[in-house]
Amino acid sequence: MKVLEQKNENNQEVFKVELEKAETETALEAAYGHLVKEVKIDGFRTGKAPREVLERHVGKDAIFDQAMKDSLPDLIDNMLIENKIRAYATPQVRVTSKDPVIFEATVPLPPEITLGDYNAIKMKPNPIDIQDKAVDEILENAQHQISEWEPTGVPAEMKDMVVMDIESDIEGAPYVVEKDANFQLMPGWRFPVPGFAEALVGIKNEEERDFTLKMPETFPDAAKAGKDVHFKIKILDIRREKLPELNDEFANKVSPGSGGIEKLRDAVKGDLQLRAQETENKAFEDRVIDSLVEQSQIKYPPLLVDSEVDRLIQEYVDRLRNTSKDEEEFKSVLKMSSEEKLRESFRPQAAQRVKRNLVISKLIEAENVNADDSEVDLQIAAITADAGTKLPEQMTYLNKPENRDTLRWWVRTNKARKLLVQKAQSE
Repeated sequence: MKVLEQKNENNQEVFKVELEKAETETALEAAYGHLVKEVKIDGFRTGKAPREVLERHVGKDAIFDQAMKDSLPDLIDNMLIENKIRAYATPQVRVTSKDPVIFEATVPLPPEITLGDYNAIKMKPNPIDIQDKAVDEILENAQHQISEWEPTGVPAEMKDMVVMDIESDIEGAPYVVEKDANFQLMPGWRFPVPGFAEALVGIKNEEERDFTLKMPETFPDAAKAGKDVHFKIKILDIRREKLPELNDEFANKVSPGSGGIEKLRDAVKGDLQLRAQETENKAFEDRVIDSLVEQSQIKYPPLLVDSEVDRLIQEYVDRLRNTSKDEEEFKSVLKMSSEEKLRESFRPQAAQRVKRNLVISKLIEAENVNADDSEVDLQIAAITADAGTKLPEQMTYLNKPENRDTLRWWVRTNKARKLLVQKAQSE
């Protein structure tokens, strides 16, 4: 292995390295030995196909990629040891040539942090004031949940529920086709097409109506975007919501044993107060840490932000998948933003996360914040509280040395954050 170029910039050591032919061949042979045991090839027993046969079956690129994946981490580790360089996080590697094999390794170096005067940070959390309007909104939602829908006998108005048979098509291809469909007329709703609810205002029971609406140009399915949608509707019933009165009977219905409407209001307000306080406590903690970030001098490798962006995007994708009604909706929404735009939008948040973590790490060092085994045991007990029959398996996993170290660091981090908040609120 030959280092062609080495430079230090932005708290990162950047290497340009060429592998010797013997090193490349050793890596390729090892990759062949790995893949040949996993790939089934007709006419050969598992693991017995010659290398040239495997190359034809999976492609030379697949073997090369496996070789680089398996060999480069150890080669880079050896290179760093020889150069007496300590990587702060996993290096980023990019192969730029296959013959000869040349790669670039960007190695993040330990950040340089000078903490500001964290003892001088003084601030208080914002007071929490729950307005009656917020309580009213909660109770109104509860009213809607147990409301009844009664036939009106009059033309449909906004917020009415219509029961209908619906047929629709786009250029002859069926779009929405349902019998006895319930649809509430809500202003601004975009399903099945923007303007659909408004087109049904004034319609009468048993009336049939034909109309055409245009699909938005921005509709995720390009095959339907901007196209005319023809609807044929037959109304079977028109119903209007009848909300229950806000009285003791209502209170006991939605919360048995609440003790009446006034006590229910007090309970709702208390719950809102508790949740708002938890939110403010977290926001206040972040504000205190951000104040320390502003007062500190921080130099860190940009790769840390790239890794944090990756985590934020994964969190976004997971949330999107969990809130989408199906896989089609998930993919449609995901396609609306390119990865490049997502990365750019998350970068400021990622950078702030990195700086917060770095100053807290330095604070742990400055204040000698530790966590003993009993504190780690308490965390494991909390995590496994609902494990049931999987308790032995989870206990074995969490008690592995590397996982206990992770939990120990988590405890130390939380203690440092709380210490900083306590100092900020002290007189």
